[in-house]
Amino acid sequence: MNIINDTPGTDYLTYFTKQMPKDLAAMAALRDELAVRQGALSAAEDTVKLKAQAAAALESANAEAAALRAEAKVYVQEAKAQKAAADKRETDLNAREADTAAAFSARDKELSLREKQVQSQQNALDAKEAKLFADAAQLASDRAALEARIKAFQDKVASINI
Repeated sequence: MNIINDTPGTDYLTYFTKQMPKDLAAMAALRDELAVRQGALSAAEDTVKLKAQAAAALESANAEAAALRAEAKVYVQEAKAQKAAADKRETDLNAREADTAAAFSARDKELSLREKQVQSQQNALDAKEAKLFADAAQLASDRAALEARIKAFQDKVASINI
């Protein structure tokens, strides 16, 4: 503040013609620089916001990945348990199949042996039957011969008694 007014008065015409355009140009440059700096500050603020959003997205993605890993571990454990059960069933089925094959083979051998025995018995019975038919035929011819001899003997005795 100038109380005694020792500074000369302002010449407005000189100021408006010479100094004011320089001041306006300086103010415009300051305005542009302020806009640039404000843009830089807002860019930094935007960067901080974006960084916070990226950190939140990363945290969310990590949490989701951890949940998916935990779920996958559960599925893997279930799959391993099912595979173990399937392997056990397969082992049991293979053992049963081997036992069944062995039992079938033993039964097949036993049936073959029995079939041979039955066949030999059938052959023996056929031979006995043939022998019995031959013996029956021999008996019939012997009986006929005996009856013929008895009749001849009776005829002889009858001829003697007369």
